[in-house]
Amino acid sequence: MVNRRRLVLGGLAVAIAYAALAGLSGWLSPLARGPLLDGLGPPQPYRWVNPPPALASTNQPPSSAVFHVPLDANGSRPEVFVTSDNQITIIVPAKVFALKPGQIEVTLSVKPVDPARLSPPGDKLTAFGNAYQLHAAYQPSGQVVDLALPIEIVLVYPVTSTLLLHGTTHQIATSPTGKSWTPQEGTDSIVQQQTEGPMTELGYVMAVGKQPPRTASASAAPSSTGGRSLTLILVVAAACVGLVGLGLIVRGRSSR
Repeated sequence: MVNRRRLVLGGLAVAIAYAALAGLSGWLSPLARGPLLDGLGPPQPYRWVNPPPALASTNQPPSSAVFHVPLDANGSRPEVFVTSDNQITIIVPAKVFALKPGQIEVTLSVKPVDPARLSPPGDKLTAFGNAYQLHAAYQPSGQVVDLALPIEIVLVYPVTSTLLLHGTTHQIATSPTGKSWTPQEGTDSIVQQQTEGPMTELGYVMAVGKQPPRTASASAAPSSTGGRSLTLILVVAAACVGLVGLGLIVRGRSSR
């Protein structure tokens, strides 16, 4: 009976500690509120074509790639391609590239580009991370080929202070020339730091979002540091007191 009580009280102590620390982590960062299945480790550092000055010393160059899309009697086969740094995923449905006599495959090249070299996305949008240029050609002729159907693009974007403080949403924007951009309807996962959407013609693609204006409450945030620190201390203290109290109960019951 004593052993059973030990297990119950020990489990209760763990549950209290978990709940307190989970609440604390969610309070500290919106990204910490995702389920554990989204991953326990920190996200991989983003690889920039042109990194911010503070990240230049540790930045790794992003990956380029050339993917091969086989052709059969119906045209191109369905494929999913991911660059070696996992920053862009390309989902190619069947028949995206039409069959052409004498051609055995289509090569799909992906090249990261500094968005500063392209026109701004407009509509008060800001580029998040790299832009990417996509180009396709029949092989062995090398003739340029465009899309018969849309493909799906998944882009990883870097975490920014704006994302953490204001919850900026992101979406895919596409452009055939890099001069005029079209935002696309899709999905955005802040926890996974990636956004997804269709690309109807090859050219350039990048993740974009709106920088929300700084509100009075946001600008006043530094003045509330003392209150946040006090809350932090109280949460940790409550968790510790709960654990110590339960430990004493377990010890007292086992001594009986």
